[in-house]
Amino acid sequence: MSEENIIIEELSKRIKESVSPFHTVRYVADELKAAGYEEICLGERWKLKAGGKYLVKIYDSTVAAFSIGEKWDGKNLRMAMAHTDFPCIKLKPSAQIIVNNYVKCNAEVYGGAILNTWLDRPLSAAGRVVVKSDNIMEPEIKLIDFKEPLFIIPNLAIHMNRDVNKGVELNRQKDMLPVIATLSDIQSETDEKKKTDYILNAIAKAAGTEVSDILNYDLFVYPVEEPSYIGLEKCMFSAGRLDNITSVQACVHAIKDSYREDGLNMIVLYDSEEVGSGTKQGAGSMAARSVLKRIYQNFGFDNEDFECAVANAMGLSVDVAHAIHPNSPEKSDITNKLYMNKGFAIKTSASERYASDLKVLGAVMQLCRSYGIKCQRYVNRSDMAGGSTLGAIAVENMPIRMLDIGVPILAMHSARETMGVHDQLYIENVLARFMSEV
Repeated sequence: MSEENIIIEELSKRIKESVSPFHTVRYVADELKAAGYEEICLGERWKLKAGGKYLVKIYDSTVAAFSIGEKWDGKNLRMAMAHTDFPCIKLKPSAQIIVNNYVKCNAEVYGGAILNTWLDRPLSAAGRVVVKSDNIMEPEIKLIDFKEPLFIIPNLAIHMNRDVNKGVELNRQKDMLPVIATLSDIQSETDEKKKTDYILNAIAKAAGTEVSDILNYDLFVYPVEEPSYIGLEKCMFSAGRLDNITSVQACVHAIKDSYREDGLNMIVLYDSEEVGSGTKQGAGSMAARSVLKRIYQNFGFDNEDFECAVANAMGLSVDVAHAIHPNSPEKSDITNKLYMNKGFAIKTSASERYASDLKVLGAVMQLCRSYGIKCQRYVNRSDMAGGSTLGAIAVENMPIRMLDIGVPILAMHSARETMGVHDQLYIENVLARFMSEV
């Protein structure tokens, strides 16, 4: 098996396990602990050592990991960041709706999902459930994953909407409600039957608890279809959540496999990017700055040492980019086009919607030339706003030199996206070099 295929097989496994930000963080934490990283707690005092490797979960859906060189003197900081969340459907509290013999789920859209890609797909759900405990102020939190297809959001038949192929605007409250069951017969819609909460019963069973003990839940709906290779030569890879599990894997490999004796390497995998990053665990928070500052305090450095280190640091914000579309190539810039399997993307924007720094860009270009790593430049068409990502937000609270890079994909924010199999190798190689070059 080629190196590219080994990496894609690992990516496939990671995607199948990363069914919510909480599951992504658990998977990463288990992986890093197996590689010798020690887990430390955000709410406890730290005792860090030179040569140590550590990870810290930040409210369960964000994780930071760092390795400290044996001869680290407070300088030479390198960072990389990605995000753990993805556009999807989330179940609301009191979700059950029974009407016309269907049991439906009241739900809301999380992030900028392409809504029609969620229709007619077998869906499951995963996330957290908070349940009653003996300590009132410390309720128990359980991670659950239904795994099996329990939901579907059906399309309206073309016979009932003859204009469907002209494009339909889906109403988020009316059209995006998943169906979880049909009642055994129409008589089941009596008031007595409506007292049964089928959704809560399913959640309680998955959590191994009683319905009466459930206090709340935070559940993400996701497609259960398997990732797969695409194409005559299997040169493409199709899956859900390529945005941004591709970058999560690249960051994890970089921190796990790279080490600098005189440096500090750190990755942060943030939640909440798809909804603006403005949460306590998002890139707009002080979370990463707080973790980094505590590292410096543990080694006796003062605040000015810390601020100097931040000013001299380099960082990479890793998130997917738009490959040129086979049927709509005019949507790409006229001279900066991204081709799948031709290299990872270096993203810049005059509006600063992507994090960009000329020094970091130059360093990345030199890494690519020195080690034969393929890269491409990406900018949006001048008449299109394009997207944004976490790098430009993160540097508002921690102003380090930062550059946005990522794997080119098609159908970004669809329930299923497509990438080139070679590009994952390129992004992982450049991150590994970035974290290991002295």
